[in-house]
Amino acid sequence: MSQIIYPKIEGAIIKVVGIFDYDKKFQQNLESSLGYTVVPVIDFKNAQFYRDKYYKEFNELMLTRTAKNATRTYEKGLSSKILFKKFETIEKSGVIEKREKEIVAEISHLELKLFENNIGIFAMTVMVDSWNFQEISDLTYCLRFFSTQVEGENIPLHMWISKHVLGGKSLRTSEENKVDSDDYSGSKFKIYSAFSVDETNVENYDRNELLFELGTASKLGSVSAKNYDTPSYEYYDEIMNNKVSAFNSSTALALLDSYTVIGHDLFYSNGEIHRNNFSSYNNIYFSIYLFNLYIKYNVFRFNSKFKEDAVKYKSRFEDFINDYNYSHISFDFLPNLIYSKMRAALGIENEIKQFEKRLNSLAANIQEEQEKRQAALLGIISVISSISAIEPILDTAEQVRDYTGLESNLFYALLSIVFIAIAISLLSYLFPHIAKKVWKKLNLYFKND
Repeated sequence: MSQIIYPKIEGAIIKVVGIFDYDKKFQQNLESSLGYTVVPVIDFKNAQFYRDKYYKEFNELMLTRTAKNATRTYEKGLSSKILFKKFETIEKSGVIEKREKEIVAEISHLELKLFENNIGIFAMTVMVDSWNFQEISDLTYCLRFFSTQVEGENIPLHMWISKHVLGGKSLRTSEENKVDSDDYSGSKFKIYSAFSVDETNVENYDRNELLFELGTASKLGSVSAKNYDTPSYEYYDEIMNNKVSAFNSSTALALLDSYTVIGHDLFYSNGEIHRNNFSSYNNIYFSIYLFNLYIKYNVFRFNSKFKEDAVKYKSRFEDFINDYNYSHISFDFLPNLIYSKMRAALGIENEIKQFEKRLNSLAANIQEEQEKRQAALLGIISVISSISAIEPILDTAEQVRDYTGLESNLFYALLSIVFIAIAISLLSYLFPHIAKKVWKKLNLYFKND
């Protein structure tokens, strides 16, 4: 097959994204010792554009950031180069050889989004010396994995980010340190990328195939090569279901670990940047992506932790869904299309449905248990009501006391303890949720003492 000549990249946005846990101390240190500056909120006077285009809840949460529960955004300029080494196979005269290739990237900008429940998202903007798709493919492949080795410092990428981006805050659980986010975010970073290209001088080039290869970290040309690296038709079609294609000039692909856009003169052409378009992809659509990642992370975490305390996570899930689960975010069709495709790719609706299914099962189990307890309570009441008088009980107690030979005070004290123990057990059985709360409070009280 003839060689593929890819379009020239005129401008690009590449961001590496990940989730981390934070606390008050971390937030206090961002400006004082880590060199970050807070990004000011967009005040009412300058927010008309956002009010005209985006629904109030989403706008004030992610864009103008004026809501009470809005994200707090910090940024920091950086000029730090990192080096990776990647092995690749090449064919020479029918012989397949392996060779080592060096890949250099520069981290030029850092951004942190802090959400209200101690969950943060970081983003690193990456620059490269050579803007061509082969180099981009190799680079984004290396940037995906926590375990990719950073040469020079000889540490995995997740440790490099912990050291240079997060002030030492770990992204992975160790024997000494439990990292909650590590349990629910996987072992890959997310790649958000947008490429403004010139497609006038291309050969054997298919934009959809390039999107697939970049989005899935496949070898360039593998879709059309018809070899062992070529995806099946079924897999290719399934992946491309999450394609965003509103206009002929550009196409995007939303996947679980990436969001990729390729467009002719998308935000850069003839040596000039189109600032409004660039801002849309660098800020607004990127914010939509981060918002969806935040929702995905939380609903997956609720599903995973449900068994620990079903009642507690039921309440938290319902509060979260009420605050963040929007059906639409904009008055315009394109942001809503992007939003829905990202949700579909991340499987957000499936996570929500799964949790709701578990809630329905929980409700049925609780109702069944309540019916059993009510039946037990009615049985106890019927037994008590069948006793015509208390005098026979006292006579029986006296007979037992005479038989044991215990003094009256001691005997009735012990009898009272037995009755109290039976009453506590009975009440714990009839009202388990209240009993659980009481025992937790008692445990906390004695621990504090």
